[in-house]
Amino acid sequence: MDKREKNLLEEMSNPESLNSEKSKSSPEKARLKEPKLLNPISIVDAKIYNFVEWLQDLSFFKLTVMLSEGALLLAVVSYVITIPARNEQKIQEARNVLREESGHEYSDGRIAALKVLNNKSCQGNPGLEAAGANMANLTLNPCQSLSFSKSSLKVNKRSMDLSYSNLTGANLSGANLVGINLRGSNLQGANLAKANLKGADLTAVQLQGANLTQANLKKAILQDSNLDDSNLYGANLQSADFSEASLVKIRALWANSRNAIFHRAKLQSANFNRADLRGADFYKANLENATLRFADLSSTTKATGAQLKPTNLRETELKGADLWGAKMWSTFQIKRSKNWQETTKMPNWEQQIEQERLPRLRIALLKPETGQSLSDAYELGMRRAANRRVEIWGISHSSGVENEAQIINQLIEDGMDGIILTPEDPVKSLDALKLASDAGVAIITLDFCFDPIKAQDLAIACFNTNSFQMGYDSGQYIAQWTQKNLLSNSSSRQSVQIALVDGAVYDRYYPYLQGVSKAINESGILFKIVDSASVTSHSDILKIKKLLKNNPNVQILWGGSNLATETALTAVTESGLNNKVKVFGVLDLSKEKAEMLLDPNSPLELIIDQSGLQIGYDAVKKTISVLRKKSSGADYIEYPVKHRLLTKDGPDTVSDFLNEYGWF
Repeated sequence: MDKREKNLLEEMSNPESLNSEKSKSSPEKARLKEPKLLNPISIVDAKIYNFVEWLQDLSFFKLTVMLSEGALLLAVVSYVITIPARNEQKIQEARNVLREESGHEYSDGRIAALKVLNNKSCQGNPGLEAAGANMANLTLNPCQSLSFSKSSLKVNKRSMDLSYSNLTGANLSGANLVGINLRGSNLQGANLAKANLKGADLTAVQLQGANLTQANLKKAILQDSNLDDSNLYGANLQSADFSEASLVKIRALWANSRNAIFHRAKLQSANFNRADLRGADFYKANLENATLRFADLSSTTKATGAQLKPTNLRETELKGADLWGAKMWSTFQIKRSKNWQETTKMPNWEQQIEQERLPRLRIALLKPETGQSLSDAYELGMRRAANRRVEIWGISHSSGVENEAQIINQLIEDGMDGIILTPEDPVKSLDALKLASDAGVAIITLDFCFDPIKAQDLAIACFNTNSFQMGYDSGQYIAQWTQKNLLSNSSSRQSVQIALVDGAVYDRYYPYLQGVSKAINESGILFKIVDSASVTSHSDILKIKKLLKNNPNVQILWGGSNLATETALTAVTESGLNNKVKVFGVLDLSKEKAEMLLDPNSPLELIIDQSGLQIGYDAVKKTISVLRKKSSGADYIEYPVKHRLLTKDGPDTVSDFLNEYGWF
């Protein structure tokens, strides 16, 4: 191949040189350009060509990874973009559920829907229809959001809007509704006991007959609201605004109403007994026939000595109001009100203000004629707990609910501060005790506790033994004593004759009988219950003597109350059966009974003491603490009492108790 042919071949294999050559050899053809319309197609064609070449260089694994990452990125972007739409959908779904569940008393769906709205930046649902709904312990927390100003970051707080809702008779007890907007809502008869409504907007709300016992209404707005006949016992009303509200016949005993605003409020026949009203503003309010017995209207706090804003009674209507024992900061404080001369006050009320010292407290112990030894132990403990500013009144009375009620009514008239008692009847005693509680009397029950729900706005505490356990422990000791003294030298299958003398006609004594019955049935000893009798008064000793006569082989008498055991003991002694019949039972320690336990010739083998001395001491300390505002009077507290078995087998223990009581 010659040189010319070689050059020609190279030019053919190099398109650029060929084109260049063509352009040189044919200038006319070089000026003929491709149409502009075809330029984009050429560009796309070139890009596709480059992309195909790039794909050829990629491995299958790399391609799969890149496609996966791209899909994930696309999914994330899609998710973020659709968040507002999905949130709006959930909000609408929640509101639909609230509408659909409006007729149900209890609905998990309703509660879940409210929580969804709460979680979605406190989206509201004004006009909620939930009459009679059970939403106890519902929690709707305030929401927070951020906003940016020119120079700072601001945290914004807001709560749910449930304004103009129908919640008539709803159960929202224990609910956490801080700051909630319920403006214009209907909550008549609703249960809001212990609900947290701090800072809530309750403007123009209907709350007639609502239960707000121990509710937190601190800084809540209740302007122009209606709370007639509502229960605010022990509620926190600090700095709440009740301007122009209607609070006729409310029960606000023991309430913390410090710095509350009652401008022009209707408060006729309201009960503020024992309430803390320091700093409250009653400007032009109507307190006609209201009761403020022992209420605190002073301007200082004894705990810190700090000065508070004086309670304002300027232009307040006080005609017929009861201010017995109310604590005031000055004499002119009440004289700035209207018709203050027509109020009920202590005879020396002006002198009390001038002396500026703690008022003397009077605490009464009701002592029924039955169970006198236990009452004496209570009284001794109470007197040991008292100080120079506390008087203890031990008042004996005949048995029966009517006699108990008569004494309680008299103590109310006398302005008693506290009453300590064992109620004659768990149901029939309630009426008289309710009157005492409404009068601001601090009530403590001994050897008995009311149902906690009933007692929340009735009593401040109870001290109670475990009656069933007391009966059971006495039965176990009877079995031990029987095994040691009656069956040690004979067959364990020999029957032992026992008679039960109980007070089960009264509800509080029945658990004793249940306990002893269970213990003797589980003992493995063949106890034969030959007879049973009920004792309600000392005259029933005739029943026990007849029982002993009809059952000459009876070996054990068990007494199911103080009176029953005392009566059984007397019947055995008077029948001359000290060495034949032994007495066991529920019986509180006294000097006489302790000496009988130490006497080997006495038929008394066991008593179960209820720690009366310690109970009386603790009960008075608790009463003083509440009356001096060192602890709450709104919380009903049950204090368990440990009982003690005192037997002939433990003379040293009996002697120790005699020393404790000061009887040696």
